[in-house]
Amino acid sequence: MKSLATFVLALAIVATANAQEWTPSFGANYAFTLPTGGMKENVRFGNGAALNVMFEAPSHRLAAGLELNFSGYGHSKSEQDYEFPDGTVAPMNVIVNNTFTNLMATTRLYLLVDGPVRPYATVKAGYSFFRTRLVIEDPNLEDSCKPVESDLLSHDGTFVYSAGGGVRIDAGWIFKSQPRGRWYIDVSSSMTQGGRVNYMNEDAPDPTATHNMSTRSKEVEAEFINTQTQVVHSHHVGYMYNSFVQMMDFRLGVTFNIGY
Repeated sequence: MKSLATFVLALAIVATANAQEWTPSFGANYAFTLPTGGMKENVRFGNGAALNVMFEAPSHRLAAGLELNFSGYGHSKSEQDYEFPDGTVAPMNVIVNNTFTNLMATTRLYLLVDGPVRPYATVKAGYSFFRTRLVIEDPNLEDSCKPVESDLLSHDGTFVYSAGGGVRIDAGWIFKSQPRGRWYIDVSSSMTQGGRVNYMNEDAPDPTATHNMSTRSKEVEAEFINTQTQVVHSHHVGYMYNSFVQMMDFRLGVTFNIGY
């Protein structure tokens, strides 16, 4: 995640240096994601944040830039009492987090070049990363159990593209105390499609169903070991799925005009 943020920042600096007449802006949005197609059989919804750096052309008709979207689509936490063959019982909190990260180049076409309300169409293309991490917490901080395998249970990615639209509203037009042209309220929606990807989810809508548009490849278990007894115990942490990336997102956020 840090490397992605560094990459986006580096590209933004380069773009700023080579776009003296283009007006830069920075946006931050809340993103709500609904899966579509085969993916909706395995994922309920996602919540996250989207950041973007955009550069608007002198004509005010076109803007281009980069965006980074990080969302979680599945989370589970359960306390398990592990009874090992030697009779030892070890209570542990088992936490599984499923996330995806989209890094995309984006282009906007504004339908109005001026005014407090400016609708736009947008096209994006980039790469989507899916990851599942396992965290083990000892609720009493006295347990000596730890996971045998890495906390990164699953990771995969694929190329994606997106199309949609939105509207940018000058905050100074709504809130009279704010100057015009500095802050904007941004509302948008887009549809994203991509190649097939492997991803985990413990909280799927129906993990036992037989799907036509996606496949459940295997059950995923994590192994735990008691460091005193060296007894290993396995625990179910989710299912692995495979489908095309298909999702629709809805965003609400603010944009700051850096060139104000």
